[in-house]
Amino acid sequence: MKAEPSESLTADRPPRFAKARRLLRLLATCGLLLAWFGLLCRGSDSWVVPAVIYYATPWFLRLLAALLALFMVRHWGLVAMAVTCLFISAFEGWYSFQLAEPPPTLATSLQAAIYNSGRSLESKPKAWPVLAETDITAVVESGDFTDDKWREFSAATPGMSWQKFGGTMLGVRGQILSHESLGVEDLYKCYRCRVSLPKHGEFTVIVVDIRSQPWLSREKSMAGILAAAKDDPKTIVLGDFNTPPESKWYGSWYGTLTLANNSPHRGFRETWCYGIPLLTLDQIWYGKGWQANWTEHSRHGSDHSRVNAYLMDSAD
Repeated sequence: MKAEPSESLTADRPPRFAKARRLLRLLATCGLLLAWFGLLCRGSDSWVVPAVIYYATPWFLRLLAALLALFMVRHWGLVAMAVTCLFISAFEGWYSFQLAEPPPTLATSLQAAIYNSGRSLESKPKAWPVLAETDITAVVESGDFTDDKWREFSAATPGMSWQKFGGTMLGVRGQILSHESLGVEDLYKCYRCRVSLPKHGEFTVIVVDIRSQPWLSREKSMAGILAAAKDDPKTIVLGDFNTPPESKWYGSWYGTLTLANNSPHRGFRETWCYGIPLLTLDQIWYGKGWQANWTEHSRHGSDHSRVNAYLMDSAD
């Protein structure tokens, strides 16, 4: 007959799911430590390791890591770290979120939009008419069009003049007077265009697409874009930056350019990748000749949200 386990052996056995709880507690601790490294590396992305950690730990993920740690860890030091991380991340989320009302001046504003179509604009005909709703639209990762599809696209965006740059496009409700490529291969694309719009005159539009890999330094990219933008106070920069606005490399921008994503809006400041508020991937910057009075996001079949900024002449 099989012997029954003694009471002492039964008592020494770990409770049910104890291993799973220990593993979850370990994961919560590691996540909390990573979130804290992200806080410490915030704005210190001049080196590869801090940049990777900083870009990989936006406020939303740090908030989730802190919440998990509060439920799982027991050590008072880790609890204190979780509470602090939760407070800081929640404050960043509060700063990002707004419920502002659209101002009455939208009808007379210039609309400038950036849209990353995910390399397949040709296969998204429902998004085509949306691109003609603004005065200026930049499309990143637009992909290629067949001749027949391009004719269909042009018919679906009446009144827009389009310029293709090989996977990147710019459309304006006016004229594109000139354009030049200023990017660096394998780092970033940068197209500086001179445009003329009937109600807003002549000014510079820059279309940007920075490589997404966090281990690639943004130093040359940001310096090159700023150099292209600084000569015209009415410059508008539209791009997929793949870089948080708090990055070290934006430090020299703020005397010349302003982030339109920070203007009044409803919802989160960040563009939403597949519906999750992570990084401010797509951004609109403008020179001192403009002021932004509203920014809105919308989704049109891509993993990126379309960002549309309403700009007024700063002299008005």
